Amino acid sequence: MSRATQSLWFALIYSIYLVAVMEPVQWLVIRPLAALLPRRRDAIQRAWLHGQGRWILTLARSVGGMRLEIQGALPKASCVVLANHQSLIDIPILVALMNGPAPLIPMRASYARGIPGISTIVRMGRHPLLAQGERATRAEHRALLEAAARVARGERSLLLFPEGHRSRDGAIGPFMAAGFERIMARVPERPVYVVVIDGLTELRTFADIALRISGTRARVAVRGPFAIPADAEARAGFLDRLRGEMVAALVGLRERDAAPLPSPAAKPHARLAG
Repeated sequence: MSRATQSLWFALIYSIYLVAVMEPVQWLVIRPLAALLPRRRDAIQRAWLHGQGRWILTLARSVGGMRLEIQGALPKASCVVLANHQSLIDIPILVALMNGPAPLIPMRASYARGIPGISTIVRMGRHPLLAQGERATRAEHRALLEAAARVARGERSLLLFPEGHRSRDGAIGPFMAAGFERIMARVPERPVYVVVIDGLTELRTFADIALRISGTRARVAVRGPFAIPADAEARAGFLDRLRGEMVAALVGLRERDAAPLPSPAAKPHARLAG
């Protein structure tokens, strides 16, 4: 099977799943169940979100032919995760890695409308929605701080893409620091991890996935935990330190990938009988 054919096969099955399975189950099962059991809402959403991440990765690997290598792990407790952003596959990978409380993910407001399966899960999860203007609105600041409060209570985890957009060349871009210090000040006891994903720059859009996911090799590195500084001045440089960790992790992944394979050991010569 050619790369394009295998990739299209994955895209077709995934699209059918979003429309015919994921969306109806969310409306007919997950939403009513969360409404009937409000105290179990977070646990229900965690199980559903985590399950979706794992299912998408299973489909991408078994049907789409994507390879995935992971170094490190995230804890089963509430935490803050910063990740780079290369492709649409990043979020399923990260969601599957987060074994603790379901992550709150600040994301584009446009994702909450018009995407079968995805928009419903965004609204159900009450993720902070951002217009990504030059400045965050009061409502956006309030949503981020409310999310931080839930993380501080241990109810949810927090997943941040500090670059703010998908990288075109895979390099770690500049971080958008707006609001970061405020969030860190409200979750001082939560450990922080950084996750770097590489090898997915060809999968920026769904069209890219439909043509190129087959044969793609994704490599993931998890680093941490890092403690949030108690001092406000120290927190000002904390984001730079985390970015440095991510840059170093990306370099490590690429150096490992570029390293030549070791030469096979020479077989000992049989001794000639004299």
